Amino acid sequence: MVVLNFYGQIPKICISEKLGLYLSNLPNEEQNEWQDELSNELCLVQNTDRIYQEKLGTNYPCGIYKLYKNVFPEKNFPMVFEKKHYDELASNMIHLDFNYSYDDMPLGGWDTNCFEGRLCEEDYAEKIIDLINFLSYHYDDRIITFPKPVPQWTYSSNHDEIDHYRIFWGGEPASEYIRSLQEWGNLFDTFLQNKNDYLLFDYLVSSIHKDNEYNEYHLMKSYSLCQLFLEKERESELDIKLLFFLRHQFASDDERKECACLLRKLRNKIAHGDFVSFEKCVEDYAVAFMDGQFNFDYSEYSRKNWAVQHICCLLDEVIRQLIYMLFYDRSKLDQLKKEI
Repeated sequence: MVVLNFYGQIPKICISEKLGLYLSNLPNEEQNEWQDELSNELCLVQNTDRIYQEKLGTNYPCGIYKLYKNVFPEKNFPMVFEKKHYDELASNMIHLDFNYSYDDMPLGGWDTNCFEGRLCEEDYAEKIIDLINFLSYHYDDRIITFPKPVPQWTYSSNHDEIDHYRIFWGGEPASEYIRSLQEWGNLFDTFLQNKNDYLLFDYLVSSIHKDNEYNEYHLMKSYSLCQLFLEKERESELDIKLLFFLRHQFASDDERKECACLLRKLRNKIAHGDFVSFEKCVEDYAVAFMDGQFNFDYSEYSRKNWAVQHICCLLDEVIRQLIYMLFYDRSKLDQLKKEI
């Protein structure tokens, strides 16, 4: 269960029928008292923020003040927060969670269904919001356009510690975010046709979740995702198939071909443990595509790490295009994979 960054009183709304994914206000029942829980958390986090600022010697307004103004612009602003004010916010909070029957999914029961909320696994609603954020973070809406606005999660029930900044994010009205999430749910439901689709969806969501380290492992994993979508028989096919997805980053066919070949070499050097050759390929990439166009600040990263991060960002853009095609034009993606 995750609480999202938009607020309002809403009925229970189905986002995805095939995932059993729903939006609703926080429950406030005898055995399910999330409204009271979040009301108490808001109070605790406000106090935490005050203590944290005292320790740093700062005196910025706590985020709860801006949040309350955003949620209740017509109300008089309280100079002192009382329990009733925390309760007001909590009663307007909206959360995303699963509610499904095992018979509605081809994934088995409690022991095998990947969407279950388990104590030692990441919250799946949080993972889905992170997937949406990853896919929406592209540099040019002329290339791909996923539904917007982009929702954020502000509280996740699987986290032991509360982020005293994150919980006060947002406060916008719910309507446009609900419409956006319904569009995302429609994309998911259109894609999910059989058991393999559910397992592929889980693989993609889990691969992308929380992977913010732009290093050699990220590079190798991202290239492997490209192989998953495009490779039929041998990896050298990607020297040609990737050109279509690099057309917006590089002006000429020669640049795209050089880049695609380098990406495959980089992946193989890591896979075979040839890190001396890997460093040479990284330098070849930096000379070909970064020198004269990129400001290397070596007080932040080494030349190698700047280049590796640049490559990871490039591959992530390719993956966004591939998943866009998976959701919007799957037959074209399947045909591209079949070609040799």
